[in-house]
Amino acid sequence: MKIALHQIAYQIGMHPNEMARLVHDGEISGEVPGNNPQSKDAWIDLHSLRNFIQWRRDQGRVDEMFYGKAIRHIDRHLGR
Repeated sequence: MKIALHQIAYQIGMHPNEMARLVHDGEISGEVPGNNPQSKDAWIDLHSLRNFIQWRRDQGRVDEMFYGKAIRHIDRHLGR
């Protein structure tokens, strides 16, 4: 499921520039036209983002508070 990058980035506590870098690096599926994360056409895939956050948690690279907040917002948009 696609969502505007700028819409979800701040909700989960990540800066849009950081999320755009992750898209550029292939860590998260999405598109950032013109390398502008604030663009209306910049989007990410929520399933990909959820998997990425889970992977970072499994590696111990994010704390439980960030993980809980991020997953809660992602799941809300996914309708779970």
